[in-house]
Amino acid sequence: MTKQYPNTSWARPTGVVWLLFFVASGLSEVFFRMAGISGISVVSGDGASIASTLATHQDAFHAGFAFSLILIVLYAALMALFYRLLRPVNATVAMAALVLSVIALTVQAFGAVPQAAAFSLATGTSSLQAFSDSQTYGLMLFLFRLYSQAYTVALIFWGPFWLLIAYLVYRSTYFPSWLAVPLALEGLGALTLLWPPLATIFPFAIVGGIAELVFMVWLLVRGVDEQRWQERGGETRSVLFA
Repeated sequence: MTKQYPNTSWARPTGVVWLLFFVASGLSEVFFRMAGISGISVVSGDGASIASTLATHQDAFHAGFAFSLILIVLYAALMALFYRLLRPVNATVAMAALVLSVIALTVQAFGAVPQAAAFSLATGTSSLQAFSDSQTYGLMLFLFRLYSQAYTVALIFWGPFWLLIAYLVYRSTYFPSWLAVPLALEGLGALTLLWPPLATIFPFAIVGGIAELVFMVWLLVRGVDEQRWQERGGETRSVLFA
């Protein structure tokens, strides 16, 4: 008689949290675009025009900013669930991936500070009396670009993270090994940001989006092989507590 294992891997809840992250990410960018800026690309153009649009659509910016913080929280929860799912394969590698994700999310969270400061300058919440309007707009654009730089640095840390996740998925036996391929490509794509000319050639955003979407759908629809996950988990516990 085949031994029956309960559904304890949290695979589908992980997929649900990932789906909520995608929704929050999409809403954040939609609202930011309504406010005349972007949360995923460099803000450029005429400073006065951007400031005017932001001042007119302050509620849209506040909504986009709120969702940008919510998605960081959701992604942090997702990383913890990833660790739970993949720890049975190799606890050390899973912990290394978790640490990398914490670094990336911390950088991204701190990047929200200059973004908020730029908005304050654009709407007159923070006034710099010693600066002319053109200087204030220039500082505003600088702060928005500082946020973009922080976002790029965070993406670079996701490179080794996804490579480690791809390795764990490939070695897991409770996920199909082919799922590791798009995840590895996403990791390599993120590392191309270390050399901007290469990053302009590699369609990182497209590859990364497809890779995460495929894995998310697999978690929602198929989950994991519960028996193998339990067996690997048992092996891990026996090693850790022997």
